[in-house]
Amino acid sequence: MAFKVAQIPIYLDPEAARQAGFTALRRHLAQQYAGLTLAERRLWLNNLFFLLTPTLRELIDKLETIRHYRSLGQQRCFLVGGLSGVGKSSLLNWYAVNYLPTIQTERNHVPVVKIDAPVSNRSPKPLFQRLLLACGATALGNSEEHHLHLLALYFQQCGVELFIIDEVECITQPSLRRRLLELSNLTGVPIVCASCNLISWTAGDEEIQGRWNDCFELTQFTGSRLEAFLGLLELLLPFAQDARLGCREIPGEHGMTAGPAHYIEQWTDGIVREMMVLIMDACDKALIAQAPGLTVEILRQSWQDVKRAKVVNFLDCWRARQGGRRG
Repeated sequence: MAFKVAQIPIYLDPEAARQAGFTALRRHLAQQYAGLTLAERRLWLNNLFFLLTPTLRELIDKLETIRHYRSLGQQRCFLVGGLSGVGKSSLLNWYAVNYLPTIQTERNHVPVVKIDAPVSNRSPKPLFQRLLLACGATALGNSEEHHLHLLALYFQQCGVELFIIDEVECITQPSLRRRLLELSNLTGVPIVCASCNLISWTAGDEEIQGRWNDCFELTQFTGSRLEAFLGLLELLLPFAQDARLGCREIPGEHGMTAGPAHYIEQWTDGIVREMMVLIMDACDKALIAQAPGLTVEILRQSWQDVKRAKVVNFLDCWRARQGGRRG
């Protein structure tokens, strides 16, 4: 339901903002926000539930492209990877919501099937049953082969154009991975697999590696990319005063001091889920306190309320990996 509400999300286009001018845009939006009541400002924050960045826009274009390949007699499968929290599931859930099943006279039209991989690896039945349910069918008993042939039939009858399976790393048994490959061969429907660890899922099977030989990786926001994202995000915050979210240094009482971008990167490791939880909570605190805008102190208080300690410092892992590549 949440993704249904955000079916037409706000698109953060850096080039459009650059052409219009950040200062002019901020001045215009600040005047708009100044006239809103507290309730209206808190309601406005719902627009930040799901935002499209240029990278997510590229992934959507890729999904659209492979759907159209099938009409040309071609089949393209690919992998979507990235750390937990970078937006894989959110984007795929949102995409599926835009192509919900419709009931027609003689069939259910299901252009996009999106499921989470079952944790059970004893049999492919749970996987097949979830797929059949997505097509509006039920399968209680019978053999795996029966389920597989039912899927081939229903995929054809329902006009399935794309199959998305999230958390595919849950499928660990080689025999189950082969069943997924068999489903791809039998139906000809492009299959998009999303995982936090793509290499481990494809390892050890050359045919799996050959079929899913294309990868789209969603990465953390770090460095100048983080600064640009925060700068665009600030345009949407319902405050009249700038917080300089995209600045790593801001003027202080005794010269320049660390700015919001510095702390946000250190606290959240540039993971979108963590950043948005932090900023939404900080916005709510600032609105309740009737503050003119966000401050580093409000952000720090929000982070202490949201998260006390990290289990893994992904920013250090990313820096080590980047250093290894340079070497």
